[in-house]
Amino acid sequence: MNPGITEKANKIIKTCSVAYFGVIDEDGYPNVSTVSVLKPEGIHEAYFGTGPEGNKVKHLQKNSRACVCYHKGGDNITLVGEAEICTDQPTKSRLWESWFIEHFPLGETDPNYCIIKFTTKRVSLWVDNESAEFKL
Repeated sequence: MNPGITEKANKIIKTCSVAYFGVIDEDGYPNVSTVSVLKPEGIHEAYFGTGPEGNKVKHLQKNSRACVCYHKGGDNITLVGEAEICTDQPTKSRLWESWFIEHFPLGETDPNYCIIKFTTKRVSLWVDNESAEFKL
């Protein structure tokens, strides 16, 4: 594997404003939705804002396995791992975006606002016509 492929993947992730986030639903089927990317740092972790009453949170409370996919041009970065729901105020404040006010009118302390933290366990990359798969 070309060690530069991971660096390229990290750079691509930092330019993506949306990702595809997959969870397992109550019937054991994958459920994928488009999510806004919050302060992306690379392949190790990802964060998404949502409401605690939404389907993503409900599914994750029963099964924390999840998947995140970033796509840009012909490049694809697929991350498989575990997700957790963060309701602590420091995390919510750190990841707050001004446009969230449209969804969470009480601001970063809104009880209807939480963060999904995704931690990668396995990586599958297709970047610059090169593939790589590995575990973290």
